[in-house]
Amino acid sequence: MIAVIGGTGDLGRGLVARWVLAGEEVVIGSRQREKAERVASELSGQLGKPVRGTTNLEAAREAEVIVLSVPFEGLRQIMDEVKPALTPQKLLLSVIVPLKVEGGAVSFECPPAESAAEEVAKLVPRGVRVLSAFHTVGARQLQRVEKPLDCDVVVCGDDAEAKREAMQLIERIAKVRAIDGGPLRNSRLTEPVAALLVELTRRHRVPGVGVKFFGL
Repeated sequence: MIAVIGGTGDLGRGLVARWVLAGEEVVIGSRQREKAERVASELSGQLGKPVRGTTNLEAAREAEVIVLSVPFEGLRQIMDEVKPALTPQKLLLSVIVPLKVEGGAVSFECPPAESAAEEVAKLVPRGVRVLSAFHTVGARQLQRVEKPLDCDVVVCGDDAEAKREAMQLIERIAKVRAIDGGPLRNSRLTEPVAALLVELTRRHRVPGVGVKFFGL
């Protein structure tokens, strides 16, 4: 089972929808159970497939794969909530990007560890496998489930088996290719790409922008 913590947000909703359509069992986690249940009900009606919603902690306890799709500024508080559920060998996938929007301009706010994923890794118990992904596809693209994504997703992490598991799960989404992006520290290279996608989407007034790599 996959738990999407922050599954009520734009990116989280898109990920939930895509995996549910791929036949995966997904639960939405939120700080407010009622909000998670409401969004789950909306997605169930939209997709014609069951989606559940519950608290962050309960969702994390149920799942083998936990996706963190929360604002970076709330990371520590969310990690405190779900930490009791982070048992060894769980896979924790960060899709977080520290973005700042000021005066219409978008920028990447480099955290102390130099990437959000590395900040996550500092906060988890020993044995929890931390990865990062989905920095090369826009939230709006993910939500437009009537259209195949046709893009690449770069996955970074230090555990080779965890990366294989995550890449297989990512490729359950139709027309998505997962690419091994190397160690977790390479999240420093992938996370800023999301800021570029946001800016290009805004500047060109398109529904969303994604990345496809040639030569690989």
